Order: sequence, then C-alpha cells, then structure tokens
Amino acid sequence: MICPEQDPLTGLLTRGKFHELSKKIPSAGLAVIWFNLDNFKMFNKRFGFERGDEILKEIALILGSTFSGKNNLTARFSDDNFVVLTDWAAVEMNIDTVQEYLYSLHENVTLRLRAGIYFPSDDDDIRASCDRAKLACDSIRKNHSVSSCMFHDGMSRTLELQQYILDTLDTAMTNGYISVLYQPIVRLSTGKICDVEALARWTDPEAGVISPSEFIPTLEQYREVHKLDIYAMKKVCSDYRLRDDAGLPLLPVSVNLSRLDFELCDIIGEIENAVTVNRIPRNMMRIEITERVNDEDVAVLNLGIEKFRAMGYEVWMDDFGAGYSSLNVLKDYNFDTIKFDMKFLHGFDIKKSEKAKYIISSNLEMARLMGMQALAEGVETRGQLDYLRSIGFDKAQGYYFGKPMELDEIFALKRLTE
Repeated sequence: MICPEQDPLTGLLTRGKFHELSKKIPSAGLAVIWFNLDNFKMFNKRFGFERGDEILKEIALILGSTFSGKNNLTARFSDDNFVVLTDWAAVEMNIDTVQEYLYSLHENVTLRLRAGIYFPSDDDDIRASCDRAKLACDSIRKNHSVSSCMFHDGMSRTLELQQYILDTLDTAMTNGYISVLYQPIVRLSTGKICDVEALARWTDPEAGVISPSEFIPTLEQYREVHKLDIYAMKKVCSDYRLRDDAGLPLLPVSVNLSRLDFELCDIIGEIENAVTVNRIPRNMMRIEITERVNDEDVAVLNLGIEKFRAMGYEVWMDDFGAGYSSLNVLKDYNFDTIKFDMKFLHGFDIKKSEKAKYIISSNLEMARLMGMQALAEGVETRGQLDYLRSIGFDKAQGYYFGKPMELDEIFALKRLTE
C-alpha cells in the first residue's frame, strides 16, 4: 500500500516528504534539479489524461533509476513538475540520459523534459534551492535548442523581485502604490472611443516601477492574483461612481480576470457586490479573460463565463492567438468579443506581410461566423489601422490611439467619445 508520504500516481516522494528528508542530507557536493515536461496540458488534450498519467509514471521510473545513489531523493512536486536531489557529479550527463530514454520510448511524440540545476551551499534552505532550480528551468521555456540550464547569479534578481512582490502586495494596495489606468478602445466604423480597459500599474517607493509582465505572472504562479484582480475591480467601480455622482460622461469598462480567480475566490460574487454597491449597470462592465490561462478546466471556466453572460455582463477573451489553443477556445467557450493579440500585428507591414494578413483575416472570419465581435489590440501605426478597418474589425486598441492614462484624460482626447 502506498503511504501518504508518496505521490499516489508515481510512488515518488511528495513535496513535503522531500523537504523533510533533504534536511538530513549535507548539501555540500549535491545538486537540486527541477524537471518540467513541456506542453503537458496540450498532450493531455490530444491523447487523454490516462495516456498523460502513463507518461508521468514513465518519467518517475526513469528518474528513479537514473538518480539512484545514496544521497538521491526524487519527488513529484505537482502535475508535471519533478525535483531530484543528487550528487553533483555527472548531473548534465544524467539529464541527457533521461531525455534520450524518454525520446526512445516516444519517437512519434515530441516530449521535452526541461531541467533547471542549482548547486546549494551548506547554508542554503532547501525550499530556496528548489526555487532557484525552478527559475533556471523556467528560463529556457521558450528556448527549444537546449534542455537544461544552471542557475546563475543574474537570476537572483528575478527571485528577489518575486519575493518582494509577494511580501508587499497587501501594503502596495493599501497605500495606493498600485493604481488603475485606462486605455481607450475605438470603434473603427466611427473612429470614436467606445470602451476603456482598466490596467493595473505598480509604482513602488522602494522598487520603482514594477512591470505588469513581472508582477502578474508572479501573482499567478503563487496563486495570489485574485487579490490584485479584486482590488482593481473595486477601484474601477469607485472611479465610475465618482464620475457618475459628478455628472461626468462615462464609458463601459473592461476588467481583467485570471482563470485562477474562479478557483481562489468567489469572483462572480465579488464583482456583483462591487457593482451593486456602486450602482453600476452590468452592461457597463466587460469581463476579460486571458487565453493563455484558460485551458486547464473547461467546465469550471465555462460555468463562470455563462453565469456572467446570463447576469448581463459581456465576456471578452483577451490575447487571442498568444497561446496554442486558439481554435479550441473558439470551440469550447462563448465569448462576446475576441481581442486579437498584438503579436499578430508585431512588425506588420501591409505591403510585405501577405501571410500575416491572411492569418488575421481568416481568424476574423471564424470569429464572425461564431457571432463574436473582433477587437485588435496593439495597433501602433496608421497602416495597421487602415488594414484592420478594411477587413472588418469592429474595434481597435493600442498606442496609436493612446497609452494607459487617468480616466479624466480619456475624455480630453481629440477623438471624441461616443
């Protein structure tokens, strides 16, 4: 019988037991290796969860047989993440052996097991060592020419910033270091601003400007992102109420949610409460959900989307095209508007990029056939704008129209609002 100290699927150590046992082993001369299987969620979608579980069990056997010395510990931390504590000698060679063996078992399926390596010192905490190994592993996520990476000092800045973000999030929200700015969205048929998107910005008295590309992934990784999303949504509702009480013009506002919000809190209840308290019509709020994080639990997310829509909220999908599941998204979910990711438009030249134009127009046509409006984000030039208007995009957003700004500034723009 498998004991509670073992992962029930693979028989490897659990995260907790790994931490406990590793404290009893002198860290000198050892290495911590963090393994992650690339695109495992897509593998499960294509081949099924039973096949995915078999892969995880195979990896566990490979790791267990390859790293089997006296001071070796092997654990499954979560999903497709495995951690090994082993002698530092021949670490890279053993990682190559694992990868080659995995390839030999599945010649017709591309399975890449990335590895991050950290060599702890005597006074290193095992949890910190695992974090460093994971950071090294994550650093090669998009570099398919290598399968392993050693942690180096330059990565410490990322870890320090992540910890700072987690430690100071509550203080930053309380003290207003995190603000909400608004970016205009233009209806292309009229050239007028028809909506705005609320965007969180963090200006810290100690760390300076912390980019959304740094704090949002960190909060998602450590499952704290719902705090930010609730904070931003309440700030949006407060801004709306202040303008409405002053008799000032208003625009519908889109707010961003993470898929994790549906797991970590009652996000529908939170939004409904804030909207009710501030007397905001539901048709003035748009709910944006990002493609890259909505591919794990179709049932839960679909239920949330349909509840929002049934209550009178529009639901938009952000960053369409940024992930690998664009067609599945169109098939599995009912959105009111699709926001085409700016990567579609990066470096776009209407005179030279026929392929880019075809990709954009064909995806636009699919969205149209499914009854969804299309919004292009990341518009930076007049050439892009003219082409998008010519093929029938409904709305557009980007620095060509205006950067994120205070809400009052939106209504001072030369382009009149509707």
